[in-house]
Amino acid sequence: MTKQSSSSDDGSLNIAFFSVLFVAFSLLFIFLEGGAIPEEGEKEMAVLSPLESALKKDLKSEDSISGNGYLLATSPPTYHKPQVLAVKTEDKNEKENHKEEENEPVVKKVLYVEATGYSSTVDQTNCQPFITASGTWVRDGIVAANFLDFGTKIRIPQYFGDKEFVVKDRMNSRFSPPYNGISHDGYIDIWFPTRWEATNFGRVRTQIEILQ
Repeated sequence: MTKQSSSSDDGSLNIAFFSVLFVAFSLLFIFLEGGAIPEEGEKEMAVLSPLESALKKDLKSEDSISGNGYLLATSPPTYHKPQVLAVKTEDKNEKENHKEEENEPVVKKVLYVEATGYSSTVDQTNCQPFITASGTWVRDGIVAANFLDFGTKIRIPQYFGDKEFVVKDRMNSRFSPPYNGISHDGYIDIWFPTRWEATNFGRVRTQIEILQ
């Protein structure tokens, strides 16, 4: 009987020992696992920090960069989240278009005229066929007209599109105003480098735009 009681006591002690050992290991495991789990803020930082580093690298440690018509700026991060703001900037092409619109000549008046062509030959001009009545050398884009002031800029859209001409020469005095008994506003003579071009242009009636 005494031997059986001792065996029973030993069994109880073994169970208690292993129970305590199990509890101790369980607590140790929980403690270790709890230390390995990051807090919510730490987990967020661990995920977002590489993104922030990449952005800083792309931005080359500058506050802002511009490209493709957008300005990228970073504001101070909140909870380690870099905030990227996209601000539309004026594109270079838009600026050039604005400049072109500003420089676009204004049409002051539209007249209906009879246009002819001439070249630098004595029989078509005078003894100085390469000097205009205003004292300048002839060149492409010069027209002669007696009813318009020197320096007046015109366009002949039907034949020359947006090309600009300037009045630098005069026609024969018989083409001077007043014009009586004609169905147009006046005469212009367009200078051409060769007689063939002037003759080939002929005599036409067309609209001209007086530019401001």
